[in-house]
Amino acid sequence: MLAGCIGGDTTESTMVKLINCKGQGAMSQLLSTGELDAVIAWQPTPAVLETENVGKVVIYSGDLPPKGMWKNHPCCVMVVSEDALENKNYAVKQFLKLIVLSAKEMERNKTLAIEASAKWLGVDKEVEEKSIPTINFISDPKIIVNGTLNFVEVMREQGAVSGRLNTTDRENILNTLFDFEIYNEVFREIENNISVDPPYPPSEVPTLRVAHLPSDHHAALSVAATYPKLFKKKYGIYLEEVEPKKKYVLYSQGKKVADIELTLVVEGGAKIMTLMAQNQIDIGFNGVPPAVFAIDKGTKGKIVCALNSEGSAVVVRKDIPVNNWDEFVNWIKEQHKEGKVVKIGYPLPVSIQYVMLKSALEAEGITYSE
Repeated sequence: MLAGCIGGDTTESTMVKLINCKGQGAMSQLLSTGELDAVIAWQPTPAVLETENVGKVVIYSGDLPPKGMWKNHPCCVMVVSEDALENKNYAVKQFLKLIVLSAKEMERNKTLAIEASAKWLGVDKEVEEKSIPTINFISDPKIIVNGTLNFVEVMREQGAVSGRLNTTDRENILNTLFDFEIYNEVFREIENNISVDPPYPPSEVPTLRVAHLPSDHHAALSVAATYPKLFKKKYGIYLEEVEPKKKYVLYSQGKKVADIELTLVVEGGAKIMTLMAQNQIDIGFNGVPPAVFAIDKGTKGKIVCALNSEGSAVVVRKDIPVNNWDEFVNWIKEQHKEGKVVKIGYPLPVSIQYVMLKSALEAEGITYSE
């Protein structure tokens, strides 16, 4: 199957063959066997590939061409179903508050994210020491508005967005994609140290079904789950573990707020948004592109906060004689002169990494096929 996916166009005009790796799990193998020359991936995969001496990072996503376009680019977000926003609003708000506070703690001390992510993902601490410093942990959704609008515009021009977001009306797009008010309410409560009691007795607490990816981009979740004593002592809101990485109870000021059920989704953010469309989850931690495409096609969900910006990289196979992006571009052109096509893998077609890679190749005048 892999051989069938790797085989590609070797026409004179094609310098690069883009390969859909359908996730990131096979990237190490495909680089090790020489079936791929390079990949673009989100963390911690680039750090893993370097630590395993399979590949080397030649450029981080914020530095990809066109120059300046991808600096602080939006990446992962927290999406909440409209049903949960309406019917589980208090629980959603308190869970969001915990995630926002977790992001603030990581901003002060990235060691929390390093240790929690290593434990959560089952990787060496050395991997996360490479990975975490390349990720910007944020929460305010307004930070990613312009980047998200730019992405929607590019996708609309390419015909990839053809439903609810097929418009040039900025306010319409923002209202379709985002719910800013819930974040603003949570921010005000944090700033003013406001605590609101649950509007229901403990016996009637709702269950929040939360899906996430195997990525340290979602460290706000793993930090909150790993350090309950920190959040309980400092803020009075915390997760009590019932089953590691699967079941928790959310408490606020000593009162039970919600049961939390976590689902790890390895197939990517598009799968998470499909689960939301099927009403199997209430909250998804995933990339902006899957959220955009799903909401465009009718999935009833809203982006309520950002999780991170940047945090991806292009990694080339270790034996390729290049050490930076410019050298890699020149190497691609040299291979083309020799009649060879360079094969670059990407996680999924509905990923920001895929969009950034195509944009970077086009900026360098490198032709590609898929």
